[in-house]
Amino acid sequence: MIERYSITADVGDMIEAFKVEQLINCYTNRFNVAPTQTVSIVMTDRWGLRTMHDARWGLFPFWAKDSVNADSSMLSHKPFFERMLRKQRCVVPCSGFFGWQKGQKEKDSRAMHIVVPNSRVFGIAGFFDVWRNYSGQEVRAFTMITAPATGTMSQWQPNVPVIMDEEGMEDWLNPRISDFRSLRKHLEPMDSYRMRAYPVTNAVNDEAYESPDCVREIRPDFA
Repeated sequence: MIERYSITADVGDMIEAFKVEQLINCYTNRFNVAPTQTVSIVMTDRWGLRTMHDARWGLFPFWAKDSVNADSSMLSHKPFFERMLRKQRCVVPCSGFFGWQKGQKEKDSRAMHIVVPNSRVFGIAGFFDVWRNYSGQEVRAFTMITAPATGTMSQWQPNVPVIMDEEGMEDWLNPRISDFRSLRKHLEPMDSYRMRAYPVTNAVNDEAYESPDCVREIRPDFA
């Protein structure tokens, strides 16, 4: 499961990368995003504008298996996802995500930050739900879609977020495409050789820890 990620690109890079037409909220300089926290998603609003807005990471109920990550192979088997996959798809801006490389003992596990070299920001496929709270304010919550890791990374990281290319993002955010079957081709995992994983501080285990140290490469011997 993916339970931590970072978003460190600046606002301009995010607007350019995702062709944002309307900026409502943009969170950046987040080094250790955890479930239930509020971050930015890119969505197409009811007027057809590519919008960057805020959303909570984790669908309700939060304890449900699919609230934080949704397995790409199981989406069509979950009828309650149908409405969101048809009309409420989003892209989650990301600079890197975290996994844990296990050692011989559980205490020897090492936090790893996984990035796409030369990409300050990339987009993860997701979908969201929306409702109005007791005061009438519109609230959103999202989950990110994951797929099995490939190559050598799969030996220690079972799943990775579905990272979308430009064509995939265009289709995923296109409100005229409502047939999920035509979108499946965009939900393949990125090959592991196109990503880079490096060790970082195990302090990322603490969701309250938010510091540039979370994404800074370290020498494990001195962690």
